[in-house]
Amino acid sequence: MHLLFRLPLLAIAALPAAAAAAALQPGLYEISLQLMMRGTPLQLPARTLQSCLTPREIVNGGAYAVSETGQFCTVSRLQQYGDQVNYHFVCATAGGGRMVGQARGTRHAAGYDILMSGRFVPSMEGMSEFTQKIRATRIGGCTPGY
Repeated sequence: MHLLFRLPLLAIAALPAAAAAAALQPGLYEISLQLMMRGTPLQLPARTLQSCLTPREIVNGGAYAVSETGQFCTVSRLQQYGDQVNYHFVCATAGGGRMVGQARGTRHAAGYDILMSGRFVPSMEGMSEFTQKIRATRIGGCTPGY
């Protein structure tokens, strides 16, 4: 086969490998959460926590959605392709309400950057809509009992 015909075939053969290379790997992650309220200059300090992300949480999307309480959220309409992640979420809040909305971001084998946008249900006085930035970085393997 002529070299000009081989190059496109090699590029096509590499596509699934490139898409799979971005998959998040299980392990211990440091997760930073920055919650910002729309319509208010109030900026809450970023929270940092550590969590062991399992293969199950990565596949069902829970690994990408953490609430302001530090708990994993319920994810639906999850789309993961290449380095892109998109989903809808519902998260429990400390006051017994919920955070609902959509999120999108990028992922790689050792972390992700996600922007969640949504609203509080029921809305809190002066704070109905929010944006939350989540950044996760893999810091090692999980230890038993973590």
